[in-house]
Amino acid sequence: MATAKLSYNEDEKAILAHFTNGRIDKKCTRRIHFGYFEGDQNNKKLKDRKMLVAETTDMSYVGQNYGPLASTMQQNCKYYVGVLDKTTGKMKICDAEIFQMHPKPSDIDDEVETFSLPSTVTEKTFVEKNDMLTSAFGSKKKQRALESRLKNQIKGKALDKAMSSVLSQASSIEPVQLTDSNTEYSITPPINQKATTPGEVYDINYSKCSIAREVYDINYIVHPNEKQATAEASGVFFDATLDTIQQWRKENKYPKQILSLLSRMPKTEERRSEQATYIMYLYYLIHLHNLKQKQLRDKDPLPTDWPDHVRYHLLKRFTQTISGTSKQRIMPARLKDKLVCHILVLCLFLEEFSLELTNLQTDLSKSHEILYKHCQILGCSTKVKKVTTEEGSTSVRWATLSLPLQLPTQERRKRKH
Repeated sequence: MATAKLSYNEDEKAILAHFTNGRIDKKCTRRIHFGYFEGDQNNKKLKDRKMLVAETTDMSYVGQNYGPLASTMQQNCKYYVGVLDKTTGKMKICDAEIFQMHPKPSDIDDEVETFSLPSTVTEKTFVEKNDMLTSAFGSKKKQRALESRLKNQIKGKALDKAMSSVLSQASSIEPVQLTDSNTEYSITPPINQKATTPGEVYDINYSKCSIAREVYDINYIVHPNEKQATAEASGVFFDATLDTIQQWRKENKYPKQILSLLSRMPKTEERRSEQATYIMYLYYLIHLHNLKQKQLRDKDPLPTDWPDHVRYHLLKRFTQTISGTSKQRIMPARLKDKLVCHILVLCLFLEEFSLELTNLQTDLSKSHEILYKHCQILGCSTKVKKVTTEEGSTSVRWATLSLPLQLPTQERRKRKH
């Protein structure tokens, strides 16, 4: 019967590599090239440091007995390895030194070079040297604090780089001159400054006026497609009677300006149908203006029983969408002013270009000073009339669109703002 003899050699140590990302195929073991490095034996602090590196054609691995990459398997246990010599039948027992092998991207410098090249260590700042000591010998609490600080530094550098890129791009963009030709920033509808009658100043339908198109590349108040869709939904206004209007007034179902216009509808069918269409579209504009910011964030801020075509174009024309973690719809001050101007122009058409502002002031929750400014931008003349009623005399404010237009100049606009 064969016997095996055991011999223990304390000086010899067997190096074991444990790969953290998986097991190595036996067929590929010969393709792995290992390298073993020890610290400077003359340096008491570095002589016990050891590092094992492995290289393949696709990946490099690093294992070390110090720092955060060190294996914790040998802290409380001691491992041995038996090596059997088949020829002599003897088995050697050696101390096992286990290295936890971690994948290492090729673009990260190997830390072993800092110990083999003392010049790189001397070139480091005091803070960098202190960080190296903390990484190697610091407590777990200090190592976590170091890791958190280094991550914040990386994020800060990335943010500074992004900000510098944005600033460089912004500095290269020429500022936009806010002139009358910049219709993107204009809050007024199309203006025909060569109009001979008030009805030609603003075209609430599709404009065929070449002058308006050449001077202002703008949106129209009521597009033909929107007018057709609104006409189909305006039957409730077309059929409204005085009793129905009185009931709506008690219920506060519609704005005061809408009820005032409905009570003075023409009798002829064609004009009544057209008037009902424009009043319904005016109701859409006032309703959109009075929406709160929280309501604009809803998926469908406008009533679903409105025509889809009208809902789409109103939101596209008078709101903006902010892209981020979640898209949000807002109505900035410029677009809100644009909406007020569209409401005023449509009311001027419906009121034969002489508009009493009392009802609109209530419906839009605007002060008379703000409405006055919008009327002046549109070229209207404003005045105050005293009216005597049963309750006493009151002041009524009017806006009238007449020729010649009294449009404020660019200098007057800047001075007012």
